[in-house]
Amino acid sequence: MSGQDFSVAEHVETAVFKNALRAIVGSVSIVASGQGDDRRGLTVTAAVSLCVDPPMVLACINRSAEAHDVILRTGAFSWNVLSTDQIPLAERFAAMDGSKGASRFSPADWGERFTGVPVLLQSVCSFDCRLQDSVEAATHTIMIGAVVGQTLNQDKVPLIYSSGRFGRIEHFESDK
Repeated sequence: MSGQDFSVAEHVETAVFKNALRAIVGSVSIVASGQGDDRRGLTVTAAVSLCVDPPMVLACINRSAEAHDVILRTGAFSWNVLSTDQIPLAERFAAMDGSKGASRFSPADWGERFTGVPVLLQSVCSFDCRLQDSVEAATHTIMIGAVVGQTLNQDKVPLIYSSGRFGRIEHFESDK
């Protein structure tokens, strides 16, 4: 070797990383847990399927979020994928209107399935999950859920988020 230093930085700068993340398109969801006055939820884009056999999902939850400790305490959560007509819900659960706690939930929008946690009735799809495992990573906890119930509304169009804006997927048919 010629004595050149090829060491890699410990990590990229946070601001630079956050700027790159804005270019990623993510589905918009609400992760919810708890019951009654203990219900808590938050808007997330970091929730995905983990495996199909057995059915499992994961959601990355900031440890400072109200819902974080409720999920760990109750051992259950729901993952609710929002539709394009649910932007006000996405904003409410992201605290853009200043709301907190159980006040974010309205009886007209929410029901429950098997675990008793809030499930969004008119979402694109919802997954009722028992907490299978949790893994702490820096400021977040990866919540791994075993899916024990689900709903699907095939007529709904998924809400997406990128570059600080909500949007919708445009479906294209291939040329034949």
